Amino acid sequence: MLQNVPRICLTILFMVFGIHSVRAGSAPDKIRFPYSPISWNSLPWWMAKDAGHFEKNGLDVDLFYEGASSAIVQAMLAGEANFAGLAGPSIVSNVVGGGDVIQIAAVVKTFTVPMYSQANIKEVSQLKGQKVAVSRFGSISHIAALNIFQKAGVTGATLIQSGGTPESAAALMSGAVAAAMVPPPQSLMLREKGFRELVGVKQFREWNIPVVENGIAARRSFIDKNPDVAKRFIRAAFEGIRTIYQNKELTLKILGKYTKTTDDKILDESYRFSVDALSKEGFMPPEAFTVLVEQMVGQKSIDEASAKKIPITAYFDNRFVNELDKEGFFKKLWQ
Repeated sequence: MLQNVPRICLTILFMVFGIHSVRAGSAPDKIRFPYSPISWNSLPWWMAKDAGHFEKNGLDVDLFYEGASSAIVQAMLAGEANFAGLAGPSIVSNVVGGGDVIQIAAVVKTFTVPMYSQANIKEVSQLKGQKVAVSRFGSISHIAALNIFQKAGVTGATLIQSGGTPESAAALMSGAVAAAMVPPPQSLMLREKGFRELVGVKQFREWNIPVVENGIAARRSFIDKNPDVAKRFIRAAFEGIRTIYQNKELTLKILGKYTKTTDDKILDESYRFSVDALSKEGFMPPEAFTVLVEQMVGQKSIDEASAKKIPITAYFDNRFVNELDKEGFFKKLWQ
């Protein structure tokens, strides 16, 4: 029996090496990945693609811009994609409506859409009775504005739906509104023209409002059958975030490529936002979803009776992030 031990060990070794050889030689998993917006928020996906992190993790990812989050969710439910770059109200609306698109990692855990105002407005309290532009009702810019008013104790402001970020900036410049929710690069233009940043990322972080503003979404039906693919996608995305922090030159190059921007000021502003806001780990605080559901019920954008029947855990799944954390992935990533 003992004489057979070396032979058994060799057999096991050959089996192990054989398994690894099959994995190494197997074709990468193909993934279609819709995302929005075309701004620094999408840097984790762009960097993971261009810096080779997806490829290293055995993924062949086809990135494509889809536009509104609601359109991305509809595309996923139609079977066009199993993963996407999005977060926020669209996830909640889809789950309440019976869809299976959920959040599996957070990459931005603070509000980042600044509020800009006319130069004569110096405090949020001055917006009482004034018009404030958001891109769309139910969007992150809308939710962020509501949180600003709540924190500042402001009532009586009128939120209007502009249709998009450029439209919000235009409404502010024309004087049609007293303030508007406008992220980079349009925010830089507003600041240079003398408009005031009433609330920015720094203030949002100090308020410590529980939120997942951007992240990785997935179809529950797919990740339940393909957990390893989900885990590898999250790993690649956070390797991309590390590269963003560590390689500004490459990040600016990728920002310019995808946003088609050559203006150094705009690129620097976008980079500043990214390192201020991108999370170094992907855990999603349950309270972020609790607050979001309550706000959406209050806005009547989802049915209260239906929402009450759904547990908060139906909107997200932290298992992949937790597994990576237990394996020491995030700790090693930032050593």
